[in-house]
Amino acid sequence: MVQPKDRVKGKKFRRTPGARVSVHYAKKKNSKCKCSLCKKVMHGMPHSKTIAEVRKLPKSKRRPEVLFAGKLCNKCRTLVVEEAIKLKEGLKTREEIALNLLSLIDEINERIE
Repeated sequence: MVQPKDRVKGKKFRRTPGARVSVHYAKKKNSKCKCSLCKKVMHGMPHSKTIAEVRKLPKSKRRPEVLFAGKLCNKCRTLVVEEAIKLKEGLKTREEIALNLLSLIDEINERIE
């Protein structure tokens, strides 16, 4: 029977030199971080074999120290900030802004105030 610690790991069948097939268990690698709006891979974010390895890194190497770091890429972040400024200055109304940006714009407004 499989041990509880090996249930989440991937199975790999390996042939030994004695012509016997044995099972090796390996943890799956974490996927790369992606932008929540455009789904592009974000650079500057670590991806490692386990979460524990990422936690061992210093905080400055885990994620950039920027607004929406780990959520949005650079292009999407500037787009959201510009839309928030336009909304605050009265150049746009809430109905003119895309629905997927509204929650992010509300988050910016909470941090500003």
